Amino acid sequence: MNAMLSPLRAALGAALTGLLLAAATLPAAATTIDRVVSPGGIEAWLVEDHTVPAVTVSFSFDGGAAQDPDGKAGLASLLSEMLTEGAGPYDAPGFKTALADRSIQLGFSASQDYNGGRLKTLTTERDAAFELLRLALAEPKLAQGDFDRIKAGRMAELNFQENDPGTIADDRWSAAAFPGHPYGRPSIGTKDSVAAIGTADLQDLRRRLFARDGLRLAVVGDIDAATLGPALDRVFGGLPAKGDRTPVPEIEAAAKGTEMVPLAVSQASIQLGFPAPRRDDPDYFPAIVMNHILGGSTFTSRLYRAVREQRGLAYSVDSDTIQLKHAGLLLITAGTRVDKAGESLSVIRDEIARLAKDGPTEQEVAEAKSYLIGSYPLGFASHDSLASYVLSLQLAGRGRDFIDKYPGLIEAVTPAQVKAVAARVLQVKDPTAVVAGTPAS
Repeated sequence: MNAMLSPLRAALGAALTGLLLAAATLPAAATTIDRVVSPGGIEAWLVEDHTVPAVTVSFSFDGGAAQDPDGKAGLASLLSEMLTEGAGPYDAPGFKTALADRSIQLGFSASQDYNGGRLKTLTTERDAAFELLRLALAEPKLAQGDFDRIKAGRMAELNFQENDPGTIADDRWSAAAFPGHPYGRPSIGTKDSVAAIGTADLQDLRRRLFARDGLRLAVVGDIDAATLGPALDRVFGGLPAKGDRTPVPEIEAAAKGTEMVPLAVSQASIQLGFPAPRRDDPDYFPAIVMNHILGGSTFTSRLYRAVREQRGLAYSVDSDTIQLKHAGLLLITAGTRVDKAGESLSVIRDEIARLAKDGPTEQEVAEAKSYLIGSYPLGFASHDSLASYVLSLQLAGRGRDFIDKYPGLIEAVTPAQVKAVAARVLQVKDPTAVVAGTPAS
């Protein structure tokens, strides 16, 4: 899959890679999710699995990049980077050594709507790991020297992205689709906004976001409810009871037509997006099936066949449904040669129009449902992926039994429902599109 919008495809948080026991598979029975409430009232969803002596904790606080103040885009993502740069009695090297010496993995990330992270530890180091997490959240150093180093790295990244077609398409699409809204800003910031951020801003945002009323927790592994409850209070009980978050308005992606961005590059990036049903919409599950038919399947989708397989126009082409807290999207992305960008976009539009007008075939719907149901368990086949998935259920407002319900919800989708949602979503006049990498005049 292509990288999606830098401020959007991270809707539920960036994946933390290279972590301990990433491939530790779980038995089928391990998908039973229990609700644990600590003596202090902190709730977590727990999947016990004692086959591997390790524990994974995924956690999230309400409020991410959408909480960045005006003129200081990038603050939430910089805060997430700084949380492991020293805390409590440890300076930055000391904190990293304390983690490494115990084989503890701890990382933070910020999406548009959430700021959270993941902790992974062997059972024998569990108490030490929980204490290091507590320190990172409650007593981070946020030292000026460390922040200067992190900002310098961010500036180098922004300099590189000035000529990157994918990033340019990301940023231009977001700004056009969400004008005047926090979703329209680049989540990693701009050079001007990053330069304006100081350590006092980090402290203020941490105070506003890291509070118990916005906390969601998923725990997977070698720990039981009796042990987990008191640990939750030790780690999170000292945080403020309530945060101070700025309300973010609901929004629907605007239809602003197509923007062509000339660049002196050989490869172009295309992004085209539509408003899509939210999770509480009756069309939500038909939209998932529709997306799979259109571009969600790597090798069998309509876009893949028409754009890449039959015409050889693009290196990659796909679509995805994205659920932000205040908007739903269907986003199509493609990477192609600069001289083929216009033709690629034309073929993509033709396929969109055909699906919107005629709907899918019965065979397409049956095959899409079979794939979505059959591949579903692969999304939580390890401690990492299961903890992330259980957390995502909480953020989505799903019940603990959703894992069992999902196959039936997909199986119930009919061809008529998919045709209806395709007409609803895809028949937008002049949807916002960006082609970054057209030939320079």
